[in-house]
Amino acid sequence: MKKAIMAVTIFVLLLATLSGCSSPKSDFTAALKKVTENKQYTTNVTFEINDLSSNYIQQFGPDVSLAQLKKSNLQYKISVDNDSSSSYSGFSLHWAGNKPLDLTLHALQNSDDGKAYIPVSDIYDASDSISSLLTDSTAKIFNEVLAENKDLESKYLNFFETIQNFSNQTIDTETVDRQAAELKKIEEKSGIAIYSYLNDLDDHHFTAKDNGDIVLKLSKNEISDLINEVMDTLDDDGNIVTLFSEINSSTQKEAETTWKSQQKAIRASLKNLTSKKQQSLDFKLTLTPDSKKGFSKATIDTDYKDTTTNKSMCFTTTIDMLDYEEVPPMPKGNEIVSKKELDKAISDGLKLYLGSSMQ
Repeated sequence: MKKAIMAVTIFVLLLATLSGCSSPKSDFTAALKKVTENKQYTTNVTFEINDLSSNYIQQFGPDVSLAQLKKSNLQYKISVDNDSSSSYSGFSLHWAGNKPLDLTLHALQNSDDGKAYIPVSDIYDASDSISSLLTDSTAKIFNEVLAENKDLESKYLNFFETIQNFSNQTIDTETVDRQAAELKKIEEKSGIAIYSYLNDLDDHHFTAKDNGDIVLKLSKNEISDLINEVMDTLDDDGNIVTLFSEINSSTQKEAETTWKSQQKAIRASLKNLTSKKQQSLDFKLTLTPDSKKGFSKATIDTDYKDTTTNKSMCFTTTIDMLDYEEVPPMPKGNEIVSKKELDKAISDGLKLYLGSSMQ
């Protein structure tokens, strides 16, 4: 009997020890790790404004109110298929202003080379919303160009080649491949830096709620440290300087000067934030763990106040891990808009514009 009691006691102690190995922090990092291990997943990110001081609202224009901003939102939805090294993302803007706007644009990306393709059908689907942003004469030209190039509606635009074409640069496949690869490296390095920083935080930053949610809180100093760490990482590998150089058609030295200048401005703003007691910045991330997806939902609440200038902003970013939605296959050959086809569409627009201006 004593042996049985001893065995049960040891078993209970063992369970207590094992359960003690789990903590809010370990559960948090395990959830993030699980997400990265998923071969296929779909995520939807929603950005919403909860409150904004009048001095910030004025920057949107005289006809914009807080009520309109609170009813509006930005969404970013992405499906990732690591097996085929591809992803399909959609960026949506819902604007509840005097001129309501609903605009969604998708991008199909190859994660091996970073190339991105935009379905032309998105432009046709959003033609009414895009037209509402243009003057009457420009909207008329825009819709006529779409009507004259209906054969392109089922095709995809190569994002980098299209940018080069509109900037009057000669399309260079090697340059496009290099830019895409650099962008991919920047994304990967930034992600690793953020994960490493969160993983190194002390346990007291993480708390568990009764419903199983895990809450992470960061001070303004810690947010500053995180951003600085990401910039240091990007500074070390040199990819961001090379990308600036490629996109701006500048020398490596000029691109480095631009990057250093931007870094200096950001670091100065962060130093100003952390050194002034009048400025506060609260960051709270609430994570709902999920055994299959890693987490089912994450809510990030950010609250900034400056008592000296009476400036304040409060916004929420919500990340929902959805059931996986299949990524479309990558376009090939004549499924991609060629330079000749793109040049024709641009030429059609110029002809219509010149024709209207001479009337």
